[in-house]
Amino acid sequence: MKEDSGVFLSVVVPVFQSASSLDELIQRLRGVMFGISPHVELILVDDRSMDSSWEVIQEAAANEGFIKGIRLSRNFGQHQAIAAGLDVATGEWTVVMDADLQDLPEEIPHLLSKALHGYDVVLARRVRRKDSWEKKWGSKLFYWIFRYMSGLSHDPAVGNFGIYHKKVIRELIQMRESFRYFPAMVHWLGFSQSTFDVAHGKSANRHSNYVFRSKFHLGLNTLLAFSDKPLRLTVKLGFFIASIGFIFAIITLIRYLSGSIVVPGYASLIVSLWLLAGLILMTMGMVGLYVGKIFEGVKNRPLYVVDQRT
Repeated sequence: MKEDSGVFLSVVVPVFQSASSLDELIQRLRGVMFGISPHVELILVDDRSMDSSWEVIQEAAANEGFIKGIRLSRNFGQHQAIAAGLDVATGEWTVVMDADLQDLPEEIPHLLSKALHGYDVVLARRVRRKDSWEKKWGSKLFYWIFRYMSGLSHDPAVGNFGIYHKKVIRELIQMRESFRYFPAMVHWLGFSQSTFDVAHGKSANRHSNYVFRSKFHLGLNTLLAFSDKPLRLTVKLGFFIASIGFIFAIITLIRYLSGSIVVPGYASLIVSLWLLAGLILMTMGMVGLYVGKIFEGVKNRPLYVVDQRT
């Protein structure tokens, strides 16, 4: 796609435990990026991998002038690593993609070509995803819950992979909330967005870097960051239980006055106590989660800390 050689293209890749795929990824990206424009930069952000990912990045940056490497001081998370890369990206267009080769570098020219038809954001829509059925169904379930809770509709086939104009990136880097989910933040911003169907590669990592616990915490934090509906649902639930309790109290009073109740029911008393205590604890826990998020936010700590740069 050399017909628009004036395009300055940045590619941001968060890296974690990806030493086995980095060399191939860099070589494929090099061919694709310079096939688009001579003005390119590749930003590799090592989220404190425990393998040799940083050494691979250092060697690549020493040999290739268009590669920039950033190593964080600890594992902050994929979306914080993306933020670190976006903060230093200078291209007119920026591509965000994963390092495990499931996002195919060869699809970048197609994304850029569609973006140049008047879109600020073009998201890669993965057809025939090469993921396990548990991951695919888990993704669908999460986004169904997310849509219900936040009102934001999101296609489960769309992830981080996409191309973004610099004005979108400029607004993204101003969003400094500590709990981040990159696709939802892009969706919230608006602008002119579209999708493009892309092939989905097989992961080069034998084991996913996202275990169930990490996925659960990410999903919970995303829901709490983008929706206050859980709080409103607890209010509705409390009102519903209170209404039932009021009706039950009236029925009990009528039965007592009519002489139907001789001995108060021990079972109903215990059940009521346990039910109401459970609801109170659940509501307090929900409020506590939001208070915890506020506590994290008011600390105003940086999203990430950089240890080394190439």
